[in-house]
This record gives sequence, structure tokens and C-alpha cells, in this order.
Amino acid sequence: MEFEILGYKISIEKKAIKNKEDMPNDLKWALEILQKYGKKIPPSPKKVESAKRASKIKADKAKEKVINAVNLLRLQGEEITPYKVAKTAQISYNTAKKYLK
Repeated sequence: MEFEILGYKISIEKKAIKNKEDMPNDLKWALEILQKYGKKIPPSPKKVESAKRASKIKADKAKEKVINAVNLLRLQGEEITPYKVAKTAQISYNTAKKYLK
């Protein structure tokens, strides 16, 4: 069997490998690469905080759009439904439903 990892071509025979010394060099290198780089690296605290801040800004904008749409619909004397709020505010139905409360 042949496969490629990070630009390295590795071929493996179908026989059982009893210990690491019996492995072909290509397979040893591949395993080292997978052990070093194959793990998921957690995001840095700075990235987490930045994502939270961006999410809060986006949510605040959506809330403001919903409030403005509700006020506009009230001025026009129309019924306030999630669908009409979404159309008026130009946001998704689920977002309108979420913040309409």
C-alpha cells in the first residue's frame, strides 16, 4: 500500500510489524510527523478572546437591526412577526426569531 503524507510517499507491506525497529524508515518518519503535527493545536487565548469579541459585535448589530425593524413595523401599523422582521431588517429568519423576544 502506498500513501502520501505532507509530500512524502510512503509504501507499506501487508505483513505484520511486531516492533518499531522492524518498520521501514519511511513509515518511521511518517509516524514521527503524525505524532508531531497530527494533533489538534488548541487556539491561543488571544484568538479565543478575539473570536468572542467579534461574536458579540455581530450579535449586537443583529439585535439593533431587529429593534429598528420592530419600530419601523410599529410605525407602519403592521403585525410584528419573525418573518416580517427578518425581511425588514434584511437578516435571516432564525436570527430574527432569536432576538425578537
